[in-house]
Amino acid sequence: IWIVIAVVAILLVLSSFFVVDQTEQAVVLRFGRYHRTVGPGLQTKIPLGIEMNYNVPTQVVQTMTFGYRTQGPSLYSNESLMLTGDLNIIDVQWIVQYKIENPYDWMFKVESRETTLRDISQSIMNQLVGDLPILSVMTSQRTRIEVETQEMMQKIFDQYGLGIRIVTVKLQNIVPPVGSVQDAFEDVNKAIQDMNRLINEGKQ
Repeated sequence: IWIVIAVVAILLVLSSFFVVDQTEQAVVLRFGRYHRTVGPGLQTKIPLGIEMNYNVPTQVVQTMTFGYRTQGPSLYSNESLMLTGDLNIIDVQWIVQYKIENPYDWMFKVESRETTLRDISQSIMNQLVGDLPILSVMTSQRTRIEVETQEMMQKIFDQYGLGIRIVTVKLQNIVPPVGSVQDAFEDVNKAIQDMNRLINEGKQ
């Protein structure tokens, strides 16, 4: 009996501690309700399932890809195919990098966090691309699209109380449709390269 009591006591003591990594914060629930948020280090909790801890990576920059994945099926055209302002179809791939700033908001304010993030990012990207001609999307307006997407996403996420900060939005591959538009884009690219070459030659 004493051995059983000793084992139970040891298990209770061990289950009363948990470790929070330097890159994390932990949300502690008591009887399933939010009780507190604790920082890195060795922390204590009430055992027997009365308190539960959920570690959240708050110092890690997380990346979400759109139009492609690094694992599994490579292409997701349902995310990347868009209609431009001059009624052309274009394939736009991009990434969103973010950090969790408020673990409580991230866990409890929005039910489907990843789906919400994806849907809002796709909606904004479609809106911005849909206001521009295809050649502008592929050349001069890339930076503007990235900046405005980041600003608009952050504004909406703040309204939703998602608890994240958008670090960057970066356009990756932008592929034009085959045919005359692609030929026109290649002509524009060649003209830009020729212009830059002539400017460099003139400076020498």
